[in-house]
Amino acid sequence: MKNLLFALLLFPIFSFAQVIPEKANLITVMNTETAYANFTDVRLLLTKKGIEIANLDKDAFDIKTGLIEVKGSGSGYYEFFCRDNQIIISGKSKKSFENTQGENKTATDLEAIVNTGAKDSPTRLSFEAMKEMAKLFGTKIKYEVSKYYQ
Repeated sequence: MKNLLFALLLFPIFSFAQVIPEKANLITVMNTETAYANFTDVRLLLTKKGIEIANLDKDAFDIKTGLIEVKGSGSGYYEFFCRDNQIIISGKSKKSFENTQGENKTATDLEAIVNTGAKDSPTRLSFEAMKEMAKLFGTKIKYEVSKYYQ
């Protein structure tokens, strides 16, 4: 009886969990703020976290960060598109890898951060870091695949 009750209590938690689509490259944080309020919140949080802001578009309410180191992945940057009722986050990363001589090398090309690869792969670690950044702005999060932000 206790096991049945416990299972019934856990059912809603697992049934509402969102599955992140493979190749998702956008994270949208839903809220009730205006585009300007979202823009201000993103700017303040990035400043508080000590993250450099490389580009700030006050007319379009867009923010691009400077390069950020991601443990196990390399470096990358995030782009925040602040709109009414949402903050859209995308990013690009440079992968860091070890060559055959044991030296650390960094790829020169920036690639879109997407939800692909094995659990501990640099690609997946970059996406997980972007997901953790999104959680700082709210808990109502939506994951999307878009060909326009690649």
